[in-house]
Amino acid sequence: MTTTRHARLLQKQFPEIEIRRTRGGHLVALVNGQKVFMASTPSDGRALANASAAIRRAQRGAHP
Repeated sequence: MTTTRHARLLQKQFPEIEIRRTRGGHLVALVNGQKVFMASTPSDGRALANASAAIRRAQRGAHP
């Protein structure tokens, strides 16, 4: 599977999660049984920080 730079950076930051591509081409991070969806091509500089925050919220059990 071809991974985007966005996915590689998230996988490096959170090695315990699994990142997959959906049939529609988006990325989904599997975190403690929860799914965190994100764009495969982020449109702004905050996209990576926002995805990281969503993953951290899922790890601690907070609702996104």
